[in-house]
Amino acid sequence: MLTVDQISQRLGNVSLAQAAEELGKFDSYSRSVALVFVMARASGADRLRAFLEWGNVCDAPWANRSLIAGMLRQIPMAADLLPPAARTFYEALPDPVPIWRGCDRGRERGLHWTTRRAVAEGFATGKRCFNAHPTLASAEIPKRHVFAVFVCRDEDEVVVDPRRLRKLKSEPLLAVPR
Repeated sequence: MLTVDQISQRLGNVSLAQAAEELGKFDSYSRSVALVFVMARASGADRLRAFLEWGNVCDAPWANRSLIAGMLRQIPMAADLLPPAARTFYEALPDPVPIWRGCDRGRERGLHWTTRRAVAEGFATGKRCFNAHPTLASAEIPKRHVFAVFVCRDEDEVVVDPRRLRKLKSEPLLAVPR
């Protein structure tokens, strides 16, 4: 994983458009820091566009969740910026939205959730990384606090404001042996 200084050196002297294109060259764990860097340089719809392009391919957003959420809170969700399938998914969501999150214990208030329990269970038990204490969280989120949605990986992913979660509950899950 690259350091913040290394990321800054790679992105600091290029245009915003070039920096956004460079995000694909980062490994998925360094990409969340690089995305924060790009989003901080952008404003309004450009900030949301950068997140919609790269927000679901960052495998380590936990450390940057407050920065990302803070920047996304400043932009209203613009369904017209979503690809057609994601827009249809977003518009069909109920209000409030029932959501699930698979994570390690203590990381229940993250940005990335799903509308499907089975998908969350997969993340809790090691779909992307090892969780020492696999946890399944459930909550509701008022639809106006959904920052983005992603449907391209069949995960029915919703990115939410973790401050606005309602009826948050969590339960331990048994880890799947590696």
